[in-house]
Amino acid sequence: MIAAIALPLVALIFVVRMLFFGAPAPNSQQTANANRRPTPPKIRAGQTTAPVESEDDIRGAMRRVVWDRPVYGGPDAGRNIFAFYVPPQPKTPGPGDIPTPPTPTPTPPPPLVLASLAPQSVYAKTGNFMLQISGDKFTPATRVYVEGQEQPTQYKSPQQLVATIPSTAIASPGARNIIVRTPDNLLYSNPSTLNVMQPPAPTYTYVGLFKRRRTETAVFKDAKGELYSVRAGDLVEGRFRVMTITDRSVEVVDKDLNIKHAIPFVEVRSVGGPNRVPGSIQPPPPPRTDDSDDEEP
Repeated sequence: MIAAIALPLVALIFVVRMLFFGAPAPNSQQTANANRRPTPPKIRAGQTTAPVESEDDIRGAMRRVVWDRPVYGGPDAGRNIFAFYVPPQPKTPGPGDIPTPPTPTPTPPPPLVLASLAPQSVYAKTGNFMLQISGDKFTPATRVYVEGQEQPTQYKSPQQLVATIPSTAIASPGARNIIVRTPDNLLYSNPSTLNVMQPPAPTYTYVGLFKRRRTETAVFKDAKGELYSVRAGDLVEGRFRVMTITDRSVEVVDKDLNIKHAIPFVEVRSVGGPNRVPGSIQPPPPPRTDDSDDEEP
């Protein structure tokens, strides 16, 4: 039990001495002997071999050698045979990385200016008319073109031209492209549009006919179903004048636009018989004295 208690105490004392007091100082004589260079042995005359060195001489010749352990590092990446180039991953463009499109080159303005047309709209199937063009920088060499076709043009001033538009250019409804330019196309203007509208047409329906030897009476029906009798020269709907009446159609003329319209005959069948017109008819004009007995059935 005493040894078990004493041995740890002795070990603790040695540890504390080593930590706080250090190792014992070396003997000065031993240090001098270690630093002293060995003296080569003397060889006497007639002696062939060197005398054997003593243990003290060998110990004094010993010198402390400090060995630095080399540190080996890896080679550079550029010289490593196992290193290879890895291309960078393409970057996905973000919202702020969208390339800005280049600014388009502005189109130069036309040398001529087409400001307005008079009239701006016309009805189809009308006759020839005069079209006035207002603008700027017009010359006597400029012409008016409708859908690429040159039209007779009068030069009034640098701000006004007058063109004669034929009826064939507005025979059907639709938009017409108007432009002012020279025949060589060196001077040209911005385009404009002439509106060609559908002309008004009669809304009556031709449903019956009364024949006399000298006159004919046509029966019209309106959208409400009411019937009206008309003769040549009468005015229908306030603007269409009756010109001719036949078994197949009634021809009327628009007194405002001078456009002819043909109202075809529409057969109406009824219970009262094939020749009877349904509905009530306004009484025709009173018969004349000279043809009162000439009415045909």
